Amino acid sequence: MDPVLLSSACALYNTSPEELTQLHGGFSNAVYEFQYGDRPAVLRLGVEDCPPSQTLAMLEWVSYLSKAGAPVIAPLPSINNHLLENLRLYGKSYTLTVFEKAEGTLAERIPPGEWTDELFVSIGKAAGKLHAVSKHYRPSRPTRTRPHWFDGFEIQDATSRLATSPGRLDEKLAALINALKTLPTEQSDFGLIHGDLHFANFLVQPGGKVMIIDFDDCVYGWFAMDVSMALFDVLVLYHAVTEEESQEFARHFMHYYLFGYRMENELSPYWQEQIPRFLKLKELCIFASLIGHPEINQPYGWVGRFMQRRAERIANDLPYVDIEFRNL
Repeated sequence: MDPVLLSSACALYNTSPEELTQLHGGFSNAVYEFQYGDRPAVLRLGVEDCPPSQTLAMLEWVSYLSKAGAPVIAPLPSINNHLLENLRLYGKSYTLTVFEKAEGTLAERIPPGEWTDELFVSIGKAAGKLHAVSKHYRPSRPTRTRPHWFDGFEIQDATSRLATSPGRLDEKLAALINALKTLPTEQSDFGLIHGDLHFANFLVQPGGKVMIIDFDDCVYGWFAMDVSMALFDVLVLYHAVTEEESQEFARHFMHYYLFGYRMENELSPYWQEQIPRFLKLKELCIFASLIGHPEINQPYGWVGRFMQRRAERIANDLPYVDIEFRNL
């Protein structure tokens, strides 16, 4: 990281480069741990990749969630009392955010053999609390908002990728998007959602409490979309050998997940019936994102397993998992 940029960033949070401990990062961002007053915190410094108003919209929402008791990691302000800071250096714009640091294990890193029904209940309860609080949120100003689900990066990227792929799966995606747009958007069922609520974004803390992290993909959508994402991901991680095993595990997981979810929020039978459609949307998007992936022909990795006969399944309208959702 450029020392001038790093020093400028540290000055905004009353720290110094010498007090930072570098954590994981990505191609265009760096992540550091440091002491924020009397508590550990995490600084993320990255190249600006979306309008600052959208990033600030996410931060204000998560701050609201935290103050209202939702299981999220709270963003922390700079010395200017800003949740988002921007720096410009060498012709590039950078964004800076700080969050509280929380201890725990990502659910994705827990081997399937160690999964418990209590874990599924806790994950469902965390998601339910998130949605129960979110349905009452209103942005501080009209311009401080997030995209709707069909304008999010994932949908736009899948639409672009499938347009140039064989099999006319782009038509499948377009038809599904148009059908979903006709669903009701009442406040009880539709609002700001996480948008990427898979097992890598559930942090299991000592004692079993579950926190939700990484809200960068949040969009306006149906709460049932987040529920569907958890099921979609857990089936990838579980790696069932047969369709029957996949169905049995899906029923088991959803029974306990929804048991926890309903402790905090209601999911009506109508929205449970929409889960297969949301699963299909996710299936199409993940399929599109993996086109040309270098591990696509490796049968023992999750990419190879997922992509095996996937185009055929989508073309033939086979459900992602064939279970009765209404009665779960």
